Parts: sequence; structure tokens; C-alpha cells
Amino acid sequence: MNNILLRIFFYSLFSLICLDAAAQQLPIFTQFPSDMLYFNPAFAGTKRQYDVRINYRNQWVGMPDAPITEGISLNYKLDHGAMGLGGYVYQDVTGPTTRNDYTLCYGYHIKFPDLVLSFGAAFSMMEYTVNGSKITTYQPNDPAIDYSLNTTAWAPDASGGLYLYNDRYAFSLSVDNLAAADEKLYKKYMPDTTNKGVVQLEPHFYGYLSYNFAGNANYIWQSSLFAAETYGAPIYLAYSLRVHCNDKYYIGASFVLHDAVSLDLGLTIHNSFEVCYSYDLITSPLNHYTSGTQELTLIFSAESLKKKRKGDTFDQFQKRKYKDIVQ
Repeated sequence: MNNILLRIFFYSLFSLICLDAAAQQLPIFTQFPSDMLYFNPAFAGTKRQYDVRINYRNQWVGMPDAPITEGISLNYKLDHGAMGLGGYVYQDVTGPTTRNDYTLCYGYHIKFPDLVLSFGAAFSMMEYTVNGSKITTYQPNDPAIDYSLNTTAWAPDASGGLYLYNDRYAFSLSVDNLAAADEKLYKKYMPDTTNKGVVQLEPHFYGYLSYNFAGNANYIWQSSLFAAETYGAPIYLAYSLRVHCNDKYYIGASFVLHDAVSLDLGLTIHNSFEVCYSYDLITSPLNHYTSGTQELTLIFSAESLKKKRKGDTFDQFQKRKYKDIVQ
């Protein structure tokens, strides 16, 4: 089964690499093993009964107007784990532009003896804002730029995906921005036949593969591979390796192709709260202008708000080997 998943993932990855490239990439997190709901709605309802995650990413520290991303996601199981509801809100600020994303997710789960197959769909609204006063041009007072402009555009969108998992391995494929909608800025100049002031939301394709292994169940190694592709941007390929120790903490490292190496740390408190921190050391030419990237995730994940209880039947697998770890 593991060989089949590997073949499917790398075939899909090869297909993504072969796509033609033409758009701006959506935010991606260093701590992707902990934040996959942002990339695939099929993850809705696959965590514990109640799951809340708060994310903060300060990218390229020291560079003026570098990207800052803040978000919160919520996850809830329905019908004893047969379905899941989720949602997230994030804000991504880069220089004069701000993107706010509001998304609702639904997951439908099919239980097999030793794995679960989840299908997910999501609907979102993207708010895109441009603040002309923050635009810096090579030629001061460029007449082609309206520096006094502060405009906002909205666009609906959708995403879908599948997620196959048990306590040992996981495989995910998804696509975001299915509608490939346009966000039309500078509305006072419309109609505009030249497409000026139009932001095209191109589809984003994601792939994820993870495998847990250990000689001792108290020390679980989590190996994860993540790929993202969209038109007009280079492929994003990241590998993460974490070791979870006694369900109390983890330490790990990740590598992003042609971009960064990262240190990951996580601490679990009272089995329900987790604090995750990562620091990216930039390996691209940007390392001359930044001290790195920092990311923080706060997680609350519990089976019950009143008392501890065992997970539902969707958490039980025929060949279960490891304890539950908050991921």
C-alpha cells in the first residue's frame, strides 16, 4: 500500500511540474504538517472532536514590507466522525496589497478496516485590497500610478480534495481557486478592455505525503513531503522530519527546495494544547537582505470540552501501531 501511495504522489508531482506557468502564489506555511486544512478541505473533521489552530508567519524578517500572514482555523467532527466541518480565516499582507480569505470546509469520510478516505469541498470569498500610498516606483510620481487610490475587490472561489490516512501514513491531493475568478480593481476606470487592474486567481495544486515510523512507540518519527504548484510561480517542494517524544514535545527540521532550511519545535501541554515554533534560515539569494522567517502556531485539540473520552471508530485502525499525536 505504501508503494502505491508513493507512486501516486510522485506521478501527481511530475504532472504538476509539467504544467505551464502565469500568477501569484497563495501563502504557504513552514509548519505544513500541522496546517493542512488551509490546503485541503478533506482534512475537515479528521483531527479530534474540537480543533482550533492560530497561525502567525513573519516572512523575511528585516526586509521592508515583507509578507506577514495571520490565520485561524477551526475543525469539528460530525456523526461520530463520518463527516467534518471546518473553516479558516487568514490575512496576508505584502507591501501595498492585503488579501483576506474567508473559507468554509466540508469533509465526508469513508471508513475502511485499516484506513479512512475523506473527500472535501470548500467555498471561499477572497478580499483583495491595494493601498496606492504604499506603492514605491523606480520613477517618483509616475503618472501611470494612482498613489491616492485605496481600492478593494471581492471574488468567490471554491476548492476540493481527497485525503487517505491512518495512524501510519497519509496521502493528500487538492486544488484551490477552482473558479479562477477575477478580482477587478480600479472600478472607477471600468470598463477596461486592457485588463489593467485585474487580479487573476489561478488554480493552485497541492500534494502531501506523510509516513510515521518508530522502533519505540514513545518516539515516533514523522516524515512529510509537500508540493505546491500554480501558473507563473516556481514549484514549491518541502520535506519535513519530526520526532514526537512521549506525546509531550517534538523536534524537527525541514528543507524547502532552493529556498530555506528550518528548525521546528513543538510542546504539548495537558494533552490538549500545543505550541509550535519554526525558524527558517534562507538559502536563496534573499539571505543577503533578511535574517530569516519565523512562524508560530497555537493549537487546542480535544475529544471533549468536559472530560476525556476515547476517539470515535474513525480513529481506530486494524493495524494500529502508534498513540494519537496532535499534528
